[in-house]
Amino acid sequence: MPEMILGLDIGTDAVKAVLAIPRSRSAMRVIAAETVRLEEGVDLDAALEKMAGKMAGMIMPAASSGIRCVVSLPPSDIMFRQVHLPFHDDGKIKKTLPFELEPLLPLPVEKVVVDYLPLPDEGLLVATVEKEKIRKILSAVEGRFGHVIAIDISSSTLVLPFLEQKALTGVGIVLDIGASSTFAAFYEKNTLIQIRSFAFGGNTVTAALAQDLSCSTAEAESAKIDASYGKNITKSTAVCRQFCVSLKSTIEFMLLNETLHSSPAQIMVTGSGALFEPLMEELEKNFRAPVTVLDINGYGQLEIDKNLQDRYQPSIMNTALSNVKRAFASRKSFNFIQGEFTRKSVGFGLKKELRWGAAVLGILFFMVAVDLVLDYQAQAKQADALKSRISQIFQKYYPPPAVMVDPVQQLNTKLAEDKKIYGTGDGNSGVGILEVLKDMSSLISPTLDIQINHFHYENNVVLVKGGAKKIDDVTSVKNDLSKSKYFKSVVINSTSLDKEGARVSFDLRIELL
Repeated sequence: MPEMILGLDIGTDAVKAVLAIPRSRSAMRVIAAETVRLEEGVDLDAALEKMAGKMAGMIMPAASSGIRCVVSLPPSDIMFRQVHLPFHDDGKIKKTLPFELEPLLPLPVEKVVVDYLPLPDEGLLVATVEKEKIRKILSAVEGRFGHVIAIDISSSTLVLPFLEQKALTGVGIVLDIGASSTFAAFYEKNTLIQIRSFAFGGNTVTAALAQDLSCSTAEAESAKIDASYGKNITKSTAVCRQFCVSLKSTIEFMLLNETLHSSPAQIMVTGSGALFEPLMEELEKNFRAPVTVLDINGYGQLEIDKNLQDRYQPSIMNTALSNVKRAFASRKSFNFIQGEFTRKSVGFGLKKELRWGAAVLGILFFMVAVDLVLDYQAQAKQADALKSRISQIFQKYYPPPAVMVDPVQQLNTKLAEDKKIYGTGDGNSGVGILEVLKDMSSLISPTLDIQINHFHYENNVVLVKGGAKKIDDVTSVKNDLSKSKYFKSVVINSTSLDKEGARVSFDLRIELL
């Protein structure tokens, strides 16, 4: 029996599954596709149990050869942040991210799993999810189906096939419209930029359609599916238009804080909402961009089993199918199988790995030996260069002592003396902290209700965190500070409402000339 891949799309309203037999990285045959609603009284564990029962006939014959599972979570379960770090090394990033995220998360960092994707502007799109959620999913899925090789985010797996083929060159949006929620994946320069959630979905349209047609919700749902609702559907059109307004406001905010650099030139839609034509029309009217239905099937060679062809709906199963393709992705995506959870995958595919074990082990020993020699030489040169540089700095800023025995210790002593006297530095830019603070104080309008609670100045970068009465005040502060003769750029990294919802917390990044 050939190896099988199971794509599990765990959504907010339903669990969808696609079981496929891969023939190559781009070709596969779908042999099963099922959906289980997460209705009242049906939690995830019960839904997966029901799913396993439906697919038992397909799964049991593959038990001996093994099933690999790729799971995706809805973006509403994920916390997203954008972070800028002054280096690109993956090891350094993973060590530093928990410290960067600690003040930005509502949970302790030791209780979350963190992963990231690089952004075109040297930043990082960071995603975090509770460890307990990952632990429960692994237990539920691996106990019923097979080994989980990746836990990703649904919006990320949807755009991954396009990113791999470099098909998303401009700015655009992929909308996944479910029953109660809509998730928007924003991309630019063939890179996933941001993911946002909206309280709008097929149920919203159905409820409005029931009012338009003066019928029950079940009848309205049937009319929506059959497109037998006619032209006089003012309430349904209104809720679609309101969603477009919310989406447009999000885009304007992303343009303002320079997360996006131009308006979307293309919109792709999937999910149950892709079947409602008035929504597609409203999207085209509001954004003046072509709106198309997402077709994952068109990327690669896909064969649908004859028994499924009559009931397989691409717009409904796109995410689950994308999860199957995710198993062979050549481009990085999110994966929350990290840290304590990676131990689960040690024994998987052991027979295949042993074929290469001896050769790989020999190569590793050789590489380690070479690395140790090169690393020692590099560190010795680096130490000499640092000592020389420290001596130059000492001589530049301080009168040279009669005898320079230990330049590092002597420079530290001088710096400590200066800090006691002045309590300020120049952040490596030549501009002192007092000058920066004085300039900021004079530029920010005194009429604005602004409170600064964090100020960090280092490596020509000033990081400012604080609170404002409203979002417009944050924009005014950004515009005021942009007039400074010392500042090269002023960027709003993030904004959010505080716990009471009374003020807007903001995070500014300022680069000096």
